[in-house]
Amino acid sequence: MSYTIRPAQEKDIDPIHSLISHYALQGVILERSREDIHDNLENFLVAEDSGIVIGAATFYDYGETLKEIRSFAIDENYHGRGIGSSLLKKIVERIDRKDSTRIFTLTYKPEFFSKNGFTVVSKDDFPEKIWKDCRNCKDWDNCGETALVYRG
Repeated sequence: MSYTIRPAQEKDIDPIHSLISHYALQGVILERSREDIHDNLENFLVAEDSGIVIGAATFYDYGETLKEIRSFAIDENYHGRGIGSSLLKKIVERIDRKDSTRIFTLTYKPEFFSKNGFTVVSKDDFPEKIWKDCRNCKDWDNCGETALVYRG
């Protein structure tokens, strides 16, 4: 199998939305509307195999010093092939990092991110995220996600 990782394009909005929706229905990532994907398309990367989108990831920019990797999804048929690690590496490289920039994620799969240079931290380290997304989440009182920050 030969796959490529590239910046997302308009034609990728529906496949990205399908991937995200699949995992959102399982409750492991937050749902994103097509409009939200469109509005943030410049921050999305996709993994593609023979013209088919098999993975996607984006980041949210909270300002100069904080970026969140989110909407990270790999088609289940492609798990275990290193695509997720490659996509994560590329999205980290894509983020314009200054010395003080922190890259973080909230996830139900901390072991994957830990294997790829992230360290577990407290969610309280990211009040920007809490007030933007978490306070409106149905799991607010019983969140099972783990916060991790990139250490490289």
